Amino acid sequence: MREQRRAFDIQVIRPYFGAVMVRIRGALDADSALQLRSAVSTWAHRRFPVLVLDLSEVDFLDAAGLAALGGIQARTVKENTTLRIITGDNRVVRRALADSGLDHALNVSRLPSGWERAQEIPGQG
Repeated sequence: MREQRRAFDIQVIRPYFGAVMVRIRGALDADSALQLRSAVSTWAHRRFPVLVLDLSEVDFLDAAGLAALGGIQARTVKENTTLRIITGDNRVVRRALADSGLDHALNVSRLPSGWERAQEIPGQG
């Protein structure tokens, strides 16, 4: 039987030291990949030098979600932005990234650094 998934949610974390952090919860799949791209696009025009995607609370990641991450990576390279992927100890995400080979293409780490632990922006998400 399939495990119950959390509702998809995106929160944008207050820009801090030139970074913006996007925290994703729930399933990152065909239904939610467009929402992730939209959230990233909303902040992309502000030209932050670092974009952090926190996937530590993603409970499902399929090919559409991986494609969205690959597209975001391509955009950040084009715009000279650094993309960091935070996974925590999330085995679902780490396995999907490893199986797809994206773990080598993306800047993946388990934990955010101190400057990425900022307050959430009220009303964003």
